[in-house]
Amino acid sequence: MGECEKAHLPEPKFYADGNTVTVTFYYAGQVTGQVTGQVTGQVQDKVTELLSVINSKSLSVKEMMDNLSLSGRDNFLKLYLKPALDMGFIVQLYPESPNSPKQKYYLTEQGKLVLEKER
Repeated sequence: MGECEKAHLPEPKFYADGNTVTVTFYYAGQVTGQVTGQVTGQVQDKVTELLSVINSKSLSVKEMMDNLSLSGRDNFLKLYLKPALDMGFIVQLYPESPNSPKQKYYLTEQGKLVLEKER
């Protein structure tokens, strides 16, 4: 019997992209507690707005900014993208090439939980 099964948790999810493998483990009760405590105030509004725009898609910085009707790239990076990345709500599609012109971002499981909670 696997450890996840013993703990009554979902099996981990594996995502392989080129030379990178990402493994997502689930913790009973921990994710929702973190979600509640991590996002507050104005940051919460901006991050939630960004998560709503991304939803189930993978979007580039330009696509996200267009959907949010924003023109200031520096402000977008500082007030929307960086907080969402730091909180673990979104990740890069190509983490091994952060400055790739093909770079896109998508929601993590934790980001999806925040989005569900806001609905």
